[in-house]
Amino acid sequence: MAGHGRFALARLGLIVVLTVPLALFHGFVGWHKAFSSHAELVQHKAWTAHLPLALGRAVGWLELALTAALIIALLRPQLARMGAVACGALALLEAISLLTHQIMQDGAPALQNVATIVVTAFLGWLYAGRASAAT
Repeated sequence: MAGHGRFALARLGLIVVLTVPLALFHGFVGWHKAFSSHAELVQHKAWTAHLPLALGRAVGWLELALTAALIIALLRPQLARMGAVACGALALLEAISLLTHQIMQDGAPALQNVATIVVTAFLGWLYAGRASAAT
Protein backbone atom coordinates (compact mmCIF):
# COMPACT_ATOMS: atom_id res chain seq x y z
CA MET A 1 0.00 0.00 0.00
CA ALA A 2 2.91 2.35 0.73
CA GLY A 3 4.02 2.02 -2.89
CA HIS A 4 0.68 3.35 -4.09
CA GLY A 5 0.99 6.31 -1.73
CA ARG A 6 4.44 7.17 -3.05
CA PHE A 7 3.20 6.87 -6.63
CA ALA A 8 0.27 9.18 -5.89
CA LEU A 9 2.63 11.67 -4.26
CA ALA A 10 5.04 11.51 -7.23
CA ARG A 11 2.11 11.95 -9.64
CA LEU A 12 0.89 14.97 -7.68
CA GLY A 13 4.39 16.46 -7.71
CA LEU A 14 4.64 16.04 -11.48
CA ILE A 15 1.16 17.50 -11.92
CA VAL A 16 2.15 20.61 -9.97
CA VAL A 17 5.54 20.95 -11.67
CA LEU A 18 3.99 20.65 -15.15
CA THR A 19 0.68 22.45 -14.61
CA VAL A 20 2.18 25.72 -13.39
CA PRO A 21 4.46 26.43 -16.38
CA LEU A 22 1.92 25.12 -18.89
CA ALA A 23 -0.79 27.30 -17.37
CA LEU A 24 1.53 30.30 -17.50
CA PHE A 25 2.42 29.57 -21.12
CA HIS A 26 -1.13 28.92 -22.33
CA GLY A 27 -2.48 31.81 -20.29
CA PHE A 28 0.06 34.17 -21.85
CA VAL A 29 -0.45 33.04 -25.44
CA GLY A 30 -4.22 32.85 -24.97
CA TRP A 31 -4.25 36.43 -23.69
CA HIS A 32 -2.06 37.46 -26.60
CA LYS A 33 -4.41 35.83 -29.13
CA ALA A 34 -7.49 37.33 -27.46
CA PHE A 35 -6.24 40.92 -27.14
CA SER A 36 -3.25 41.68 -29.40
CA SER A 37 -3.50 43.50 -32.71
CA HIS A 38 -3.22 41.52 -35.93
CA ALA A 39 0.15 43.13 -36.63
CA GLU A 40 1.47 41.99 -33.27
CA LEU A 41 0.17 38.47 -33.84
CA VAL A 42 1.98 38.36 -37.20
CA GLN A 43 5.16 39.77 -35.65
CA HIS A 44 5.21 37.04 -32.99
CA LYS A 45 4.17 34.29 -35.43
CA ALA A 46 0.89 33.44 -33.69
CA TRP A 47 -0.89 30.81 -35.75
CA THR A 48 -4.21 32.61 -35.27
CA ALA A 49 -2.88 35.49 -37.39
CA HIS A 50 -3.86 33.27 -40.35
CA LEU A 51 -7.50 33.17 -39.20
CA PRO A 52 -10.24 35.79 -39.40
CA LEU A 53 -9.74 38.15 -36.44
CA ALA A 54 -12.93 37.13 -34.58
CA LEU A 55 -12.10 33.43 -34.85
CA GLY A 56 -8.52 34.04 -33.69
CA ARG A 57 -9.81 35.97 -30.68
CA ALA A 58 -12.26 33.14 -29.90
CA VAL A 59 -9.33 30.70 -29.93
CA GLY A 60 -7.55 32.98 -27.45
CA TRP A 61 -10.57 33.03 -25.15
CA LEU A 62 -10.87 29.25 -25.43
CA GLU A 63 -7.22 28.89 -24.47
CA LEU A 64 -7.78 31.16 -21.46
CA ALA A 65 -10.81 29.09 -20.40
CA LEU A 66 -8.86 25.84 -20.75
CA THR A 67 -6.02 27.34 -18.71
CA ALA A 68 -8.50 28.26 -15.96
CA ALA A 69 -9.87 24.70 -16.04
CA LEU A 70 -6.34 23.36 -15.67
CA ILE A 71 -5.68 25.53 -12.62
CA ILE A 72 -9.03 24.59 -11.07
CA ALA A 73 -8.27 20.90 -11.64
CA LEU A 74 -4.93 21.35 -9.90
CA LEU A 75 -6.58 22.94 -6.88
CA ARG A 76 -9.62 20.63 -6.73
CA PRO A 77 -8.57 16.95 -6.94
CA GLN A 78 -12.17 15.83 -7.52
CA LEU A 79 -12.04 17.77 -10.82
CA ALA A 80 -8.98 15.92 -12.14
CA ARG A 81 -10.98 14.60 -15.10
CA MET A 82 -11.58 18.22 -16.14
CA GLY A 83 -7.79 18.69 -16.09
CA ALA A 84 -7.36 15.70 -18.38
CA VAL A 85 -9.96 17.07 -20.81
CA ALA A 86 -8.37 20.54 -20.71
CA CYS A 87 -4.98 19.00 -21.51
CA GLY A 88 -6.49 17.10 -24.42
CA ALA A 89 -8.04 20.26 -25.82
CA LEU A 90 -4.82 22.26 -25.34
CA ALA A 91 -2.80 19.52 -27.07
CA LEU A 92 -5.30 19.59 -29.95
CA LEU A 93 -4.90 23.38 -30.25
CA GLU A 94 -1.11 22.91 -30.32
CA ALA A 95 -1.47 20.28 -33.06
CA ILE A 96 -3.62 22.69 -35.09
CA SER A 97 -1.01 25.37 -34.47
CA LEU A 98 1.75 23.06 -35.71
CA LEU A 99 -0.24 22.14 -38.81
CA THR A 100 -1.09 25.79 -39.54
CA HIS A 101 2.53 26.91 -39.20
CA GLN A 102 3.67 24.13 -41.53
CA ILE A 103 1.03 24.86 -44.17
CA MET A 104 1.58 28.62 -44.04
CA GLN A 105 5.39 28.25 -43.82
CA ASP A 106 5.55 31.29 -41.55
CA GLY A 107 8.88 30.37 -39.98
CA ALA A 108 7.52 29.41 -36.55
CA PRO A 109 9.64 26.73 -34.84
CA ALA A 110 7.88 23.37 -35.01
CA LEU A 111 9.87 21.99 -32.08
CA GLN A 112 8.05 24.27 -29.63
CA ASN A 113 4.68 22.88 -30.74
CA VAL A 114 5.90 19.28 -30.64
CA ALA A 115 7.40 19.68 -27.16
CA THR A 116 4.25 21.37 -25.87
CA ILE A 117 2.05 18.63 -27.33
CA VAL A 118 4.14 15.89 -25.68
CA VAL A 119 4.28 17.59 -22.27
CA THR A 120 0.58 18.52 -22.33
CA ALA A 121 -0.44 14.99 -23.34
CA PHE A 122 1.72 13.55 -20.53
CA LEU A 123 0.09 15.96 -18.07
CA GLY A 124 -3.34 14.88 -19.31
CA TRP A 125 -2.36 11.27 -18.65
CA LEU A 126 -1.31 12.23 -15.10
CA TYR A 127 -4.62 13.99 -14.50
CA ALA A 128 -6.51 10.96 -15.86
CA GLY A 129 -4.60 8.75 -13.42
CA ARG A 130 -5.45 11.12 -10.58
CA ALA A 131 -9.11 11.00 -11.59
CA SER A 132 -9.10 7.18 -11.73
CA ALA A 133 -7.44 6.96 -8.31
CA ALA A 134 -10.11 9.24 -6.83
CA THR A 135 -12.97 6.97 -7.90
